[in-house]
Amino acid sequence: MSNSLSSGTLSSNYQVVLKRIREIPSLPDLITQVLEAINRPVTPASEIAKLIAYDPGLTSKVLRMVNSAAYGFQRQISSIQHAIMILGFNTVRGLVLSASIFKLFEGHTRPGGLNHTAFWEHSFATAIAARMLAKALRISDADDVFSAAILHDIGKVVLDIYFERDYEKVLKVAETRGIVCHGIPFYQLEHELLGVTHCGIGHFLANKWKLPVAINEVIQFHHEPEYAEHYKPLVYLVALANEMAVLKQEKAGVFDETHFTPELLAFFNVSTEDLMGYTVLLNEELEHSGALLDSMSSLS
Repeated sequence: MSNSLSSGTLSSNYQVVLKRIREIPSLPDLITQVLEAINRPVTPASEIAKLIAYDPGLTSKVLRMVNSAAYGFQRQISSIQHAIMILGFNTVRGLVLSASIFKLFEGHTRPGGLNHTAFWEHSFATAIAARMLAKALRISDADDVFSAAILHDIGKVVLDIYFERDYEKVLKVAETRGIVCHGIPFYQLEHELLGVTHCGIGHFLANKWKLPVAINEVIQFHHEPEYAEHYKPLVYLVALANEMAVLKQEKAGVFDETHFTPELLAFFNVSTEDLMGYTVLLNEELEHSGALLDSMSSLS
C-alpha cells in the first residue's frame, strides 16, 4: 500500500464512501458502446459516427467542436464521420466522456457549494494545456491526455453532491485560509477535514466506470505524480497543465515562475523561457476556445 493520500482508503468513513459511490449512476449504455468502439485497436470512424448519431445532443456537440474557432475551418463541417476523422478518436472520447458525465451531475450548483461552471472551465483549460504540452514536449505516451485532463478533478463533483455539507465546510475553510481549490494545499485540506480526497474518490469512480488505466492514474495521482505506476509522464504532464490552468484562472495568465512546482518542471527539464512561452500559447488557445468549451460541458 502506498503512502499516497490519493488512495482514499485512509478514511474512517470508508464504507460510507463506498456506499455513496455505488449510488452514482453508471455511464449510459450508448456512451459505453462508443468508448468500447474507440478503445478497440481497429475501428472505422463510420462505426463511431453511427453510434454517436443515435444521440442528437452528442452529435451536436461533436459538430460544434469541430466547427469552433479553435479548429479554424473556412467551411462548415456537417458530416459527423468527417468531424470524427478531423478531431481524432482520443479527442472524441474526451468529449463523449465529459459531456455524458456533465449531464449526470448537472443542475447541482448551490450557494456554498462547488461552482460547477468554474469547475468545468478549469477542467477544460487543463485539457487544452495538457494537449498543448504533450505536443510541445513530444510526450509519446499521451493518447489519453485530453480525456484524462478533462476528468482529472471529477472527484470534486462527487464530493460536492454526495458529501454536501462536509464539502461545504472544506470550501468555506479554504476560502477563509485563502487556499485555491485546484492546488495541493486544497487537496491536503480535503484529507485533513474529510479523511478522503477528490483524487481517491475519483479513483473509485473511474473503477466503477471502467475508465482506461491511463485516465484512472491521472485522476488518482495528479497531485502526487511520483506514485503513478504505469503512466508517470502523462500524470506529470496533467499535473503541470493543472498548474497552468490555475495560473490562467487565478492570475489572468500573468506569468509567475514561483507559481509552479519545481519537481514538475524538473521532470520535463522545462526552462523558465519555455514555461513563459507555454503560458503565452495557452492564453492564446483559450481565447479561441469559447465555443469549444460549450461543446465539452454544455455550459451555454
